[in-house]
Amino acid sequence: MPENNHRHNHEHGFHFGHFLPLQEYYDLVEEALRQFGLEPEKARGEEKGSWLLQKDNTPIWIDVFQNPQEPWGYFQCLAPSFQLPDNPQMQCEIYQKLLEKAHTIFGVALTKYKDWIYVRLIRELTNITVEEIMNIIARVGTFAIEVRKELGNISLDKKQ
Repeated sequence: MPENNHRHNHEHGFHFGHFLPLQEYYDLVEEALRQFGLEPEKARGEEKGSWLLQKDNTPIWIDVFQNPQEPWGYFQCLAPSFQLPDNPQMQCEIYQKLLEKAHTIFGVALTKYKDWIYVRLIRELTNITVEEIMNIIARVGTFAIEVRKELGNISLDKKQ
């Protein structure tokens, strides 16, 4: 699995100096976790505004954050799906299948960071609800596992 360190670097050159009351959004995330039957305290990450869940041995990272240079905040949910093989020809085949898969899924993005494929959703905090947070978490986890089952095997088969 990839390292459990993802940082929030958004450099736009602006400095608004406006900070959102992020605690109210932390509370929404924790209420969503409770509605899933989880204990939010056990899922909290080292940094305030971060949580780590597991679905079928797949980590799902959740972050609520604000960049000091921006007047808005973000909700992010992402899960690793599979690691890419070293072979560029195999990567090309996987990328084509990922684009085809991206056409059939909704509400999330397929992304690549370093040599991992992720399922990710990031949105502004404005008007986010507990129900939407629950839907996002479920969608990210489900699609990450689905993509791994459909495409991760190509990666594993080609490494052998």
